[in-house]
This record gives sequence, structure tokens and C-alpha cells, in this order.
Amino acid sequence: MTLTAFLAYCAAITLAAATPGPAMFAVITSGVSRGFVRAFMAGIGVAAGDAVLVTLALLGLVALAQTFEWVFHLLKYAGAAYLVFLGVRMWRAAATQSAESRTSQAKLSRSFFLGASIALGNPKAILFHASIMPLILNLDTLTFADGLAVVAVVISVNILTMGLYAALAGRASSWFKTPGRMRLMNRFAGSAMIGTGALIAAR
Repeated sequence: MTLTAFLAYCAAITLAAATPGPAMFAVITSGVSRGFVRAFMAGIGVAAGDAVLVTLALLGLVALAQTFEWVFHLLKYAGAAYLVFLGVRMWRAAATQSAESRTSQAKLSRSFFLGASIALGNPKAILFHASIMPLILNLDTLTFADGLAVVAVVISVNILTMGLYAALAGRASSWFKTPGRMRLMNRFAGSAMIGTGALIAAR
């Protein structure tokens, strides 16, 4: 794989990761409502899920993935249901809940699962990776090391992009300290999570 092809692939993946979508909205709402750590864990989940999809594309398992599309649908609906559940719970959350309490009670594994399920619940992403690779990379001469580099790019770009969204959302969460602002944040973030869950389920 040439340096030009590698940089072109990096640019394409970065553009795709930065494009607004369910993953971005889930990370931002998690950051605003639960802080940077929870949002960053969701971003790592997105990166892990996307890495699985790009690996399937590299191995030429697109047809197999389409055959077992029900697995991806199951993951999609599980992630969507969890988002709706979080949104409803936020609507009912106490306005005086402190950031320290939210952090200590948080299950980081749930945030990771949320991000991973959103990424894995989009089987069209495999087709995206499978369609963009031949345009930029020479798959006939692609080595195992090249494949590892491609997966590393996907993971790194997703972590950096989602990490940036998480950091911005986490900084914004510090503004919501009064009960009135906390209540407003809970209602806004809860509505956004419910809407994102519905969007994921309807796609």
C-alpha cells in the first residue's frame, strides 16, 4: 500500500466518521448528560464496532454478513431500545443529581455496549467499507500488514473523532449545575436519546 493510498483512505474514513449520524448524537448526548468518561467509552464502542465491520469487508465476508443480516438487526434494535430507555430515564431523573454521583454509579461497560451496538447495527457500513476500499486501495496487492494498518486507521479515527465530540459535550455539561439547568439538560438530552433511538430503529 502506497503512502498516497494510505493518506487518501485516512481522509475518507475521517470524513465518514465526522459526518453527523446516530453515533455522533449518542456520544454528544452521553457527554452532555453523563460527562466525558461515559461519552468517551461510547466512542470507543463505536470504534470497536466499526473495526469489526471493516475487518469483515477486508476478509470479503460482505455476502456472509448479508446472509446473517438478522444479527445486525438484532444489535441495532438492542442499541435503539437502550437509547430510548436512557432517554426516558433522563426525563424522570432528579434535577439535583450531582456529576460525582453520575460518575460513581455509571457502568462504563454499558456505554461501550451502546457505542458498539450502534456501529454494528448498521450493516450498510460494511458495504461502505467494501465499496470505498477498491477505489483507494489495491486489494490485489494488499498484505496482512496493510490490513492491520487499515483496521488501525478505522479505530484511531473513530476514537479521535468521537473523543473530540465527547470532550466538547463534557465541557458543555459543566454549565448545567443549577437545578433548573439540570432539568433542562435532562429533558433535552433525554429527548435527543429517544429521537436517536427511534432513528436507528427506523433506518
